[in-house]
Amino acid sequence: MSYIRKSFESRELSEKSVEIIMASWRRSTKKQYSCYINKWVLFCRERQSNIFQTSIDFVIEFLTELFNKGYSYETLNSARSALSMLCESHEGYNVGSHPLVVRYMTGVYNLRPTRSKYTETWDVSKLLSHLKTLPPVNNLTLKMLSYKLATLIVLTQASRSHSVSLLTLEGMKKDENSFILYYCGLLKQCRKGKRNPVVNCKKYTPDRRLCVYSTLEEYISRTKHLRGEEKRLFISYIKPYKFVVSTTISRWIKCVMRDAGIDVDKYKTHSARGAVTSKAKQSGVPLNEIMKVAGWATERTFAQFYEKPLETEVSFQSAVLQ
Repeated sequence: MSYIRKSFESRELSEKSVEIIMASWRRSTKKQYSCYINKWVLFCRERQSNIFQTSIDFVIEFLTELFNKGYSYETLNSARSALSMLCESHEGYNVGSHPLVVRYMTGVYNLRPTRSKYTETWDVSKLLSHLKTLPPVNNLTLKMLSYKLATLIVLTQASRSHSVSLLTLEGMKKDENSFILYYCGLLKQCRKGKRNPVVNCKKYTPDRRLCVYSTLEEYISRTKHLRGEEKRLFISYIKPYKFVVSTTISRWIKCVMRDAGIDVDKYKTHSARGAVTSKAKQSGVPLNEIMKVAGWATERTFAQFYEKPLETEVSFQSAVLQ
């Protein structure tokens, strides 16, 4: 990203202005772009070309080199977006939105169409059956209690691991039927003008073994004297009991999935979003409720990337846990 920074510094903007502009990209986007910018810089140096001032033909040749290496349409699209941030405009267009580049990307898509990672998804009932076999929450080790709570939140909220890692106890509200939890950072689906969603962990009376409310209540009580000043909900179950990152949350859930007999070599943690939302739709939950819980803006996102056939007054949470 230092090259993108240089492109803004060349405009004679103040250092503070550049800092603010650089903050417009989130960490995950910066990480994604950096890979392709590095490839672009190497491509330009080998051909003794300016990395900032280039021709559309040269950009297309770079994309073709990536295509010849077997990269997918999505990968080339990311590279195109990265170059739009780095290179100077041509004919009033960013290099990524130039008509010839747009036409080129259409050709890439036709030759190498986008394919979903999963053609089907696993049955949530397998995971629920496993959770039912665990001892009562007050008899679980802190490790297994952490695993169970993280899994139940992912199941009942269709959450990403990153979102779960951002849950905080600050501002938490509790009544006899639910916990309201907030996030301490921006979620992937958050946009300008939109507030972060909240997590509503409701009591599930039909089966206490699957009740996220009672599991959360036990977890908060068990970790109260371990967390010190730490406000993040999930902390490590060994010293020094600091907050855990999204990769740790993902590993916890993957362990539970594996113990439930789900093929974790085929299905990664993120597949849970598709599994639970597909089951919710199959159980009759209105699509607008599914989109609200999962944080999707359009029906197309769910239909294209998450709605899959299963390997076998209704609320989202109740439908998933039934």
